[in-house]
Amino acid sequence: MTKSEYEIIKAAMDAEDIRIAKAFEMKELFGFSVREIAAEFQLSEPRVYQLIARAKAIGREYRQENG
Repeated sequence: MTKSEYEIIKAAMDAEDIRIAKAFEMKELFGFSVREIAAEFQLSEPRVYQLIARAKAIGREYRQENG
């Protein structure tokens, strides 16, 4: 994935909920645990899993639409 593609996907995440991209980046890029992310955002752990799942879904949707 190119940087410009990630910026487009991140913008889609931010448009839906700014926490989506932040949770994804914290987990996948910086290695935070779900518990740590939940504490940072003052959310439940299941909600953090939902945010990360939504981030992945937005990425899949982008790739399907843009081959």
